[in-house]
Formats: sequence, C-alpha cells, structure tokens
Amino acid sequence: MRVAIVHDDLVQWGGAERVLLGLCEVYPDAPVYTSVFNQNNKLLKKQFESKKIITSFLQKIPGWKYLYKSLLPLYPIAFEQFVFDEYDLVVSNTTRFAKSIITKPGTTHISYCHTPPRFLWHFSDKKNLGLLEVLMTKLRLFDQISARRVDYFLAGSQNAKARISRVYKKDSKVVYPFIDLDRFRNIKEFDGGYMVVISRLNKYKKVDLAIMACLDQGISLKVIGSGPEMDNLKGLVCDYNGNNIDFLGTIDDKMVAWVLSGAKALIIPGIEDFGLVSLEAQALGKPVIAYKSGGSLETIINGGTGIFFEEQTVNSLKIAISKLNSMDINPALCKENANSFSKNSFINNFKQAIDSLVYT
Repeated sequence: MRVAIVHDDLVQWGGAERVLLGLCEVYPDAPVYTSVFNQNNKLLKKQFESKKIITSFLQKIPGWKYLYKSLLPLYPIAFEQFVFDEYDLVVSNTTRFAKSIITKPGTTHISYCHTPPRFLWHFSDKKNLGLLEVLMTKLRLFDQISARRVDYFLAGSQNAKARISRVYKKDSKVVYPFIDLDRFRNIKEFDGGYMVVISRLNKYKKVDLAIMACLDQGISLKVIGSGPEMDNLKGLVCDYNGNNIDFLGTIDDKMVAWVLSGAKALIIPGIEDFGLVSLEAQALGKPVIAYKSGGSLETIINGGTGIFFEEQTVNSLKIAISKLNSMDINPALCKENANSFSKNSFINNFKQAIDSLVYT
C-alpha cells in the first residue's frame, strides 16, 4: 500500500513532531508533506534527515518565518495544492490545517486530529474582535468544509473526540499518542524541593496561576518554556519581589528530564488537549497537580499519580498544593501509568485502528 503523511508544519520541535516521528515508524517509506520546514532548526533537521520532506509554495515566500499571522489564510490553500493521486492512503497529523488536503475517491484520507484549531474554536478562551473576527469566521467555515473531505477521523484523546464531534459533527476512534520512555530511563530521581511548569508561555496556559501560588506559599518554581507572555510573567515576579521563580526558557530534552527528575511535582494550570508532559513527569515517578479539565483527566489518576484543582484560581491551586504535600504518592504507580503510553502501544493501536477502517 502506498502511503503519504501530512503534517501542519515543521517549525519547532514539540509533542506533535514526536507523534509525527512515531507515524514515520509506522510508515517508514512514506514521504512527509508539510506547509513549511525550518531547516535552521538543528533538532528538527536531525530527526527528519532520513525522510523525504515535501513543502508547499509557502516555503518559497521570503521571510515566511516572520509572517505566520499574515500568511494564516494561505495555509489551507497550501495544503489543497498537494496532489496525492499516486497514494492509496494519506494520514494527516494535525491540530490546524493539514486535513485540508484534497484526495480522489481511490485514496483514503484518515486524519489523526489532536484537536480542531484552538484559535478558531476558542478552546483557549481567546475571543477575536473586529476585522480579525471576520477572517476567523471565514476560516472556521473553511475548516468545517475541509473536515467533510476526511474519510475517517482518529482522535488523540477522548477530549479531542468530543471536540471533533461538536465542531465537525463526525465520529472518531481514539488512539492515544505516546511518550518516548527511553528518554527517562537510567535517570536518578531526587527531591530538589521545587515545582515545575513546562509550557508554551501563552495567556491561555495560565502559567501566572502557578507563579502566584508558589510566590504566595514561598515555594520554588522552575518555568520551562518560552512564548509571548514571558515578559509579563517576569514582570509579575518582579512586582511581587519574588526570587523563588526561575525562568529557564527553552531547554533541550536532556535538561528537561533532569529538571523533572528533581521536581516535587509538575503543575499544569491550563487546559491541555491531552498532556504528554504530564506523562513525562510520571515516567520519572513525579506526581502532577492539574486543572480538572481537558486531556489531564485522561493521563492523571486522581489521588494516585496526582491531584486536580477545581477552579482556575490561585486559591484553588494553593489548596491542591497543600493537599499534595499531605499525600503519599507512590512513584511506582506514576511510572506504571506512564508506561501504558509507550511507543510500541501507540504503533500497535494505530495500525489496528487503520486496519479496522481501511479493510472492513
């Protein structure tokens, strides 16, 4: 069977790109079609150096790396320009527009969707205003139309399954993504006495809740990640005269694992589509404190591998931190839970899901 893989973009290394690598193991001979490929990203280039990468016309636009928002209406069109006539199966791995591809009746298109676009459907609680909302309305309409082209949906979580049903009125099968457990083998855990947040620093991630809760309680917090809210969050710490908050920025996988290995707990204050980072912490025997919503409900055993807080407020998070301090979390249970999301399980489950859709 001739197979192609489609991915939103290859711009930065993250959870979606780890899943893409897993799909490349399922279909080692499949080329990867994507809107743009940042070959200056050494990690991306190394991970995908053996793959045939086919980019869209957006790759030829000078300065595309700095024009993402301006080029936003062109991304769906870019995927429509690809031709897949020679393939029997096309798998799109997407949170945005990769599912916009057009295939002929002889080609089956299965979309592995981790969420409909957050910025279009307000999953991040970010409302658009004015002329921008006119554009977003048009993109939402296009997004729903392109979803009708998909033959079958696979969802990256029960959370994604519910969103696909609500937005696209389509059913889907759940195939959970995986974590690279090899990253966490032979790492010695220790108690560094600090909490950790690992997140893109966007407003909807609610990292400010974790910072304020730790400032109020005098708890050390290490913040891993970068994003548009970095300066505002640093300003929040300065205004509070806090010196127990460390902003580590973007660090490599090895350093992330080391920081997690010394954490008292990982804090997830936002709503995650699924939450691979939750499982990464648990792979090191570390508990998770998370807002009780979204994908965190599928990766954390409440009272066993972590604890939920009910409201996205500083006080609710502080209560959860205090509760965790009085609990006896079993690191072995955390690791056991993480191990159930292995790469081998993902590959087997994905193949079974594809077979059930294509051959029945």
